[in-house]
Amino acid sequence: MSTEDGRIAVDGVGIAWRRFTPPEHGSPARGPAGERPTVVMLHEGLGSITQWRDLPGVLAQRCGLDVVAYDRGGYGRSDPLPQTYTDGFMEHEAADVLPAVLEQLGVGRPILIGHSDGASIALLAAATGSVSPLGVAVIAPHTFIEDVCIEGIRAIDGQRERVISGLARHHDHPRLAFERWRDTWLTPRFSLWDMRPLLERIDCAVLVLQGDGDQYATDAQVWTITERVSGADGYLLADCGHVAHRDQPEAVAGYLVEFVSACATAPRPPDSASSASAAMRSGSSNGPK
Repeated sequence: MSTEDGRIAVDGVGIAWRRFTPPEHGSPARGPAGERPTVVMLHEGLGSITQWRDLPGVLAQRCGLDVVAYDRGGYGRSDPLPQTYTDGFMEHEAADVLPAVLEQLGVGRPILIGHSDGASIALLAAATGSVSPLGVAVIAPHTFIEDVCIEGIRAIDGQRERVISGLARHHDHPRLAFERWRDTWLTPRFSLWDMRPLLERIDCAVLVLQGDGDQYATDAQVWTITERVSGADGYLLADCGHVAHRDQPEAVAGYLVEFVSACATAPRPPDSASSASAAMRSGSSNGPK
């Protein structure tokens, strides 16, 4: 497998990206018409390309597809944003930044995988039509703000120096990344953020994964999506916290490989949102539908 690193500019902000390419496929095709499906990974609120760990490479090898991950502005090796975050930052990322990244990287048939904030951005992009993904897999998504989430962020803020020190391995501007993230989530009006009314607009296959010990959410996040999105499947992972690909890497990779492979081979346009989801597993979701 080969990797390629580069930078693009979106609204004047340098965005770092990395592409993982299986050796048997050589250079990825360019142009929407003939392009192979491509997995695109959107990191968590304090995440980055490198914090996905081995997962991008595992998906590339086992699915036989290109995998692209990128650092949002202010994170990882991307440039810091010129403005402060607002409570509409996820909508901006979904409506403006993600489509621009896909266009510049020549990704015409994306399969989105998001974690936490990145999961919410992926769902928003699919729900609003700013992106037309073949499928969306989300790990620990936020669809509305729960008290446990705010309490978890306040707890982390109490350990901010330790957290910032750890982030320095992955981010060029760790303090700025942490403080912007914290300030946005702890803004009182952000507690009213709620994307649930949009979920019914999603018309692609959706997979939801969440740890049963997630420090920032209850399982209501999972079942809210499976109840509102036709064909969505949700699973709770045992002995697992918010960063599922760290706590249960094999389980997460197994679910994602099956989902991505089904999305990549499903008819396009699909007959229904559940076409790839139904092909993914013969088992049932671990919870209410």
